Amino acid sequence: MPDGFLDVHGRPRRIVATIRERHRAVQELRATGRSLRGISRDLDLDYYSVRRYARTANVDELLVKVTQRRTKLDDYKPYIYQRFTEGCHNARQLFREVRDQGFPGERTTVSRYVRLLREGMVTTPPLPALPKPRRAPRWILTHPERLRPDEAVGTKEIRAACPEHDATVDHVRTFAGLMHEHHGEGLPAWIARVDQEALPHLGQFANGLLHDLDAVTTGLSSPWSSGEVEGQVTRVKLLKRAGYGRAELDLLRTRILLRT
Repeated sequence: MPDGFLDVHGRPRRIVATIRERHRAVQELRATGRSLRGISRDLDLDYYSVRRYARTANVDELLVKVTQRRTKLDDYKPYIYQRFTEGCHNARQLFREVRDQGFPGERTTVSRYVRLLREGMVTTPPLPALPKPRRAPRWILTHPERLRPDEAVGTKEIRAACPEHDATVDHVRTFAGLMHEHHGEGLPAWIARVDQEALPHLGQFANGLLHDLDAVTTGLSSPWSSGEVEGQVTRVKLLKRAGYGRAELDLLRTRILLRT
């Protein structure tokens, strides 16, 4: 059984047993033809939870999502593991050290992890913590020269760890170059290269551009945009709302024309 399925005493975690039991019950009722809402009432479970159990054939997929969520300690586990292998087995001392590095959690969290180390339940060095879901896209969309040193290192690590992510970074930065340098003529070649990769979300975006390729190419090639028009429309809407119920069309027209 994977480490994430066990508690600090080496016993199966209660949530693991609960998920297994609920998944078994939902699958059995579903096999009898019971509707999802009926199962929800029978088991006193949220409808969307029942739907998730019904759609997932392998319960381990659910368990991995639940048991491998990020925790506050993930960023500090490699350091604790290194200090433990160097001979520091004092949980209080290790807590003080990671707290000085910015760890925001409680001492008991560190103590539980140290207990796993002492009992030999963690036998391999923990992998570097993955960046938060919102952080990696920001790194991708930021110009490489504007990334902080730690962000540049993080981007390099996740590119090395995932070939699909590495390819995505290359394609996104190439597209950014087309926009920045107004090289709309290079868009068809970019779409063709993305089409060759097994990147569903980026491929969907690239294929969507084909529906209005001429307009998108013109937009990427020209320094002009509709930004000024959109700004004026927003200004007019603001004036209209400010005068709602108090001004007629003549006054609104005057305010639009005279307001700088």
